[in-house]
Amino acid sequence: MLNLVYCEFLKLKRSKIVIFSVLGILATPGMMLLEALQTHFEHPEQLISLSDIYDSSLLYVMLLMNMLVYVAIAAYLFSREYTEKTLKMILPVPVSRFELISGKFLMLLIWTFALTFVTWAAIFIFMAVYHGIIGLDEFSLQTAGAWLIKFLFGSALMFLTLSPFTYIAEKTKGFVVPVIVSAAVVMVSAALCNQKLGALYPWTASLFLVEGKLQWTGYPLPLAIGMIGSVSLSGFIATYWYFEKEDLK
Repeated sequence: MLNLVYCEFLKLKRSKIVIFSVLGILATPGMMLLEALQTHFEHPEQLISLSDIYDSSLLYVMLLMNMLVYVAIAAYLFSREYTEKTLKMILPVPVSRFELISGKFLMLLIWTFALTFVTWAAIFIFMAVYHGIIGLDEFSLQTAGAWLIKFLFGSALMFLTLSPFTYIAEKTKGFVVPVIVSAAVVMVSAALCNQKLGALYPWTASLFLVEGKLQWTGYPLPLAIGMIGSVSLSGFIATYWYFEKEDLK
């Protein structure tokens, strides 16, 4: 399995999507810096804390910019064998199809965690510059470390909700459709992120779990977890099932 993950890493390493994905997730720290500057100049009397910055960034990380980037990576990992026409060379390899797909999922998980960590670190660095020039309340590595745990928990939930897009990438044998579908998902997420019904929508339910807002919605925890789990499990089953049925053409 480690060899399969290493192979997937080499494929990513040779692709420009690695650079684009890093640049894409840096939009989130950039937005946080701009929001902090805007708040400071419009309300100089208002104190901004590092916790406030990380709390605001969760929306961008789990529902908006980072979500689109993670879907793009998932679509690339699961469609590149079709778009680059390398499937005929891979399927005869004496490795089960289950292991091939598992290797892709594991690479997706690792890359999702890595980009989430980069996002967290970039926010801390950007805010360190802000703190040095303007000043930031509760600025410390200890505060940032507490939010890193939430970020990684959120990225694990995001990984689970990426599985439907991996199936779409396999089914359509391309990159475009999963990204378009993810844009629609993001739009719905943006509409529900401040609504109680968001607890029934897997992507916003994940955000509510990380933020600890699920109790505010009035919906029970098992229901929200069940919504996330059902979407995730359906995506995983469909992805494995489709690849198992794939024929050499």
